[in-house]
Amino acid sequence: MNSPVTFVQEGSIGLIRIDNRPVNAISPRVVAALEESFAEFEGRGSLDALVIYCAGRTFVAGADISWFESSDFNPQAYNRLLARIEASERPVIAALHGTVLGAGLELAMACHWRVAQRATKLGLPEVKLGLLPGSLGTQRLPRLAGAVTALDMMLSGGMVGTRGRCRTA
Repeated sequence: MNSPVTFVQEGSIGLIRIDNRPVNAISPRVVAALEESFAEFEGRGSLDALVIYCAGRTFVAGADISWFESSDFNPQAYNRLLARIEASERPVIAALHGTVLGAGLELAMACHWRVAQRATKLGLPEVKLGLLPGSLGTQRLPRLAGAVTALDMMLSGGMVGTRGRCRTA
């Protein structure tokens, strides 16, 4: 079975591509493959930066809901990966398009920079399922988007566009 995540080097830049269609959902298999790809980036000291992007019509549009319902659900591996990304001494950039929701927004927020196509929508819709953002999104989002926008997104589950709404760290 092909991996849902690939790592390639283009000159001095590492590229991680997530291809877990239709919506590039985060699942244990995707997390494991992301961990391997990020370790490959970390092991290549000659690379200047890393770009994380997704195939298809959208960036990561959340987590696989069946994972939440699994008796062995544990987000710790994903949270550790996000902490590694955030702590990287080299820049990690998320290239966003489509809808960036839930676990996808958590991934984007852990990166140092985010670039997005104009029509990109961001959101934390898990509140509509009775869940709170679980990967430090409640701490990262206010720093990046301001308290008012962050609270609205976290409490309503609504989406916002990227034009003029979010700042970079």
